[in-house]
Amino acid sequence: MEPAELKKDFEGLTKAVIDAVRDNSFSHLKSFLSWLCKLRLEQGVRLSDIMTVFDLYENSLKDAMSLYLQEDLVTLNRMRREIDALLDKARVYVSEYFFVLYEETVFKQFEQLRVINEISVRLVSSLKLNQVLNFIMTNALRLFKASCGSISLLNSNGDFVTQITHGWHYASSPKLIDQCAYSVPDIIIASARENIVECLKDVIEMEGLYKLILLKLRSKKRVIGLLAMGLSDDRKFTDTDQQVLFTFANHAAIAVHNAQLYADTDQKLQERIYEATVLLEQNRALLHSIREGVIAIDTRGYITLVNREALRRLNTAENPVGQHISKVVPNTRLLHVLETRQAEYDQEHLLGGKAVITNRMPIIANGKVIGAIATFRDKEDVKQLAEELIGVKSLLESMRAQSHEFINKLHAISGLIQMGQYDKVVELITQFYRSKQELISFIVERIRDKATAGLLLGKVSQAQEKGVVLRIAPRSRLVRLPDHFTSASMVTVLGNLITNAIEAVVGQTAERRCVEVRISQGSKYLTISVADQGCGIPQEKRRRIFERGFSTKQGSRGIGLALVREEVEASGGKIVVHSRVNEGSRFVVTIPLFREIETRGESEKDGNSNKRCNFRRRSNGTRTASAIFEQSQRL
Repeated sequence: MEPAELKKDFEGLTKAVIDAVRDNSFSHLKSFLSWLCKLRLEQGVRLSDIMTVFDLYENSLKDAMSLYLQEDLVTLNRMRREIDALLDKARVYVSEYFFVLYEETVFKQFEQLRVINEISVRLVSSLKLNQVLNFIMTNALRLFKASCGSISLLNSNGDFVTQITHGWHYASSPKLIDQCAYSVPDIIIASARENIVECLKDVIEMEGLYKLILLKLRSKKRVIGLLAMGLSDDRKFTDTDQQVLFTFANHAAIAVHNAQLYADTDQKLQERIYEATVLLEQNRALLHSIREGVIAIDTRGYITLVNREALRRLNTAENPVGQHISKVVPNTRLLHVLETRQAEYDQEHLLGGKAVITNRMPIIANGKVIGAIATFRDKEDVKQLAEELIGVKSLLESMRAQSHEFINKLHAISGLIQMGQYDKVVELITQFYRSKQELISFIVERIRDKATAGLLLGKVSQAQEKGVVLRIAPRSRLVRLPDHFTSASMVTVLGNLITNAIEAVVGQTAERRCVEVRISQGSKYLTISVADQGCGIPQEKRRRIFERGFSTKQGSRGIGLALVREEVEASGGKIVVHSRVNEGSRFVVTIPLFREIETRGESEKDGNSNKRCNFRRRSNGTRTASAIFEQSQRL
C-alpha cells in the first residue's frame, strides 16, 4: 500500500475513532470500516495486511496519546483502555465483514466469468478447489472445442503440478508440458510446423494434435497455474479469439485464486475448530475427573457450569445450569465474592448437610468481573489426608531418630575396635542387643497394633536424641483398636501428644526431662494418657489450645492439638487436660470401644482429675518396664 493511501486511511480512521468516542457509538467506525474493507478487497488486499495496518495505527495512536497526555496519567490510562476496547471491537467487525465481502466478491467474479465467456448455465456453485478446476476444465474444452486438456498449479517449490487431466492418450504428456511451461509466454497457440519449444513439439506429435494452446493463470502478476488444451483440427485463431482466451485465462485465474484462498481459510478454520474442540473436550474431561466440586456463575448469579462431583455433593440428578445460585445453594457466598472482587480460600461451608472446604474467587477478564467460581471438597477427605500426612511425618521423624541412635552406637563400637578392646566390643554389643530386644519385646507384647508399636519405638529414640526419658507405663495394654478409631487416628492422637510433651520438657532440668505414656484398654473404653513435667499451661490459654491456628510455641502453626480434638470427637470420645504452671501437664483421652456407649461416656468423669501430674517410681528391686527403658536411654 502506498504511503499516501496509508496516510489517508489513518486520517479517516482517526476521525471515525474520535466520532465514536465522542458519541459513544460504534456506527461511525462501522461505516468507515465497511467502505475501507470493500475498497481494499477490490484492490486485492488481504485480511492479514489490514490487521497489520490496524496494529501500526494502534501503536501510532498510543504513542501520540502518551506524548500529549504525559502529564495526565489518569486520563491517559482511561483513554488507552477505551481505545483498546474500541479497536478490539473494530478488529472483530473487520474480520466478520471482510469474509462477507469476500464471499460476495467471489460470486460476483464468477458471474462476470459466466457473462464474458457465455457459460451462464454452468456457473460454478462451489468454492472447493477441485470443483472449480473441474468446472474450468469442462467449460474450456466445450468453449474452445478442444479434444484434451489439463490444469496444473504452482506448488510451494515453484514447480507446476498437474491437478486435472482429460482426454490425453499418454499420461506423460501433461508432465512434459509442465516442464517447459516456464519458457513460454502467457498465451501460446503452437503447432508442429512452428518453431516452438522441443518438448511441446513432442507432445503434439505423440498425441496426434494439430495445435496446442497454453494459458498461464496469473493473480496479481504472479503465475499460479497453467491451462493446456489440445486441438485435433487445424483451425485459425483471430485476434478476437485470442482476446477471449486471454479473458478466460484471467477469470479462471481469479476463480482458482479465490478457491485457494477459501480453501486455505477453511483449512485454518477447521484446524482452529479442531484445536478448540480438543481443548474443550480435554477441559471437560479434566473438569469432570477431578475430585473437587466446581460451580461457576455469571455476573447475574446464574449458574453456568457444574461438574459431576458438584452434582453428587448437591445430591441432585437435575442439572442446575441456568438456575440462580441462591436457589441451589441458599447460603452461598459467591454473590459476595462478585461484589467485593475478593477471593476466599479454605473456608468451611455447609453444603448438602455436610461440611466442605471451599475456595471462591472472581473471574476477571480485561479488568472486569465476568463471573465467579467455587471449588469445594468434603471436609472429611481433607481431614483424612492431613491426618495421614501428619502420621507419616511422625513415623519418619521416629525412624530418623532411631537411625541417628544406631549411628552413635556404631561410632562407639568402631572406636573400641580401633583401640583393640575386643572384649568391650562384645560386651557393648550384647548390652545394646539385650536392652533393645527387651524394649521391643515389651512393646510388641503389650501393644498389638503395629502402627502404634512402631510409633512408640520411634518416639523413644526421638526422645533420647533430645535428652528426654520417655517411659511407657508397665501395665500399658492395647489388644485391638476400635473399628471407628483407626491406626491412622491413633498415630495422629498419640504422636501429637507425645511430640508436644517432649517439646515441653526439653528446656527443663535433667530430673524433669521425663514423659510418661500410658495406654490401657478396658471392657468399654480405650484410655490414652500422656504426662510431662514441663512448664504447664496457663489457665487463660487452656481453653484455646485445641483451636486450629492457636499455639503457645513460637513458629508453630497450631494444628497438632486441633487434629487431636477432631479425631477424638469424631470417634465419640473425650479429652481432659490437667495442668499446673511450673509443674507439668497430663492429657487423658478416652475412646469408647463401641459406638452405642458413647453418650454414656460423656457423663463419666475422670476420677483422677484432682491429682497432681507426678510420676510414680518403683522402690523395690523388681526389674520393671520403666527401668528397662531408662537403661536403654543410658545406652
